[in-house]
Amino acid sequence: MSEAERNELIDAYFDAMDADDLDIVRPALAEGFVYESLNGDLEGFEGLETYMNDLRGLAKTTHDVRLRIHDEAASVTEGTVTGDSDDGPVEADFCNVFEFSDGDEGITRISVHINDS
Repeated sequence: MSEAERNELIDAYFDAMDADDLDIVRPALAEGFVYESLNGDLEGFEGLETYMNDLRGLAKTTHDVRLRIHDEAASVTEGTVTGDSDDGPVEADFCNVFEFSDGDEGITRISVHINDS
């Protein structure tokens, strides 16, 4: 899969998170997809829905991706996420690791890492 194709899938993920609309990212997810969140590993599109509906600590997010690194096995993004939590506005740095299927099926794993200090 080319870097441009990977970037389209990655952008679909961030667009879905910021629009609070998982239908945007659904076509980008491969069978057997795993979402490694701060709340643990969640499997499949249903796991991502559980994260968004029950576990996510932010609303009205904006992801500003500053860096993308692609290698043969994965792509990594770094940036800043802003949003609203129950305690007020939040800004945190993130690093997400994206893995892709060998074919053109899509994203097989997203691993989310946040530094909110």
